[in-house]
Amino acid sequence: MKAIFDLPERHTQVLSLLFEKINPAEYLWVLTGSACLRLQGVDVPVNDLDLQTDAASVHLLEEKLSEFMKVPVHIRETEHTLSHHGQAEINGLQVELLGDICHRRADGTWENPLDIKAERLWVEQQGFGIPVIPLAHEAAAYEKMGRSQKAKLIRAAIRKGIL
Repeated sequence: MKAIFDLPERHTQVLSLLFEKINPAEYLWVLTGSACLRLQGVDVPVNDLDLQTDAASVHLLEEKLSEFMKVPVHIRETEHTLSHHGQAEINGLQVELLGDICHRRADGTWENPLDIKAERLWVEQQGFGIPVIPLAHEAAAYEKMGRSQKAKLIRAAIRKGIL
C-alpha cells in the first residue's frame, strides 16, 4: 500500500541509510511507533524512528549500526513492557532498537512477543517498501502501555477507513 502521510525529510534520509545498512529484505525489522502511525494515516508528529524485531535480530541490527550506537542493546523492563533495547543516533536523529517486546498482562505475567514476520505490512514511500506494524496491533500496544489517548487516535483513523 502507498503511504498516507510522508515522513519528515530528515527521517526519510535516515531511513534511506538504514536501508543501506540493514535492508529489511535481509534483516527482520519493522518500523513501529509514530513513524509507523504516520505512514499509515495517523496524523501525528514524528520525533524518532523505532525499529522492532526479535531478540536475535536486535543484536544483528546493533552490530550493523555499531558506529551509531549510543546505548548498547540490553534488557529493559518498564511498568508495561519488557524488551531488548538499544539506541543509536544517526544524523542527529534517535533510532530505537527494540527486540522481543512483551507487554505485561493484568496478572503480572508477560505476553509472548509479536510474530513480526507474520504481522508486518509493507508501505511504499518515495520508492521504499517500508515494513510496518498494522494499526490495529499498534492501537492494542498503546492501550497496554497505558496510552489510551494515542490508542483512541489510532482507532479513529482505522474507523475513518483510511486503510
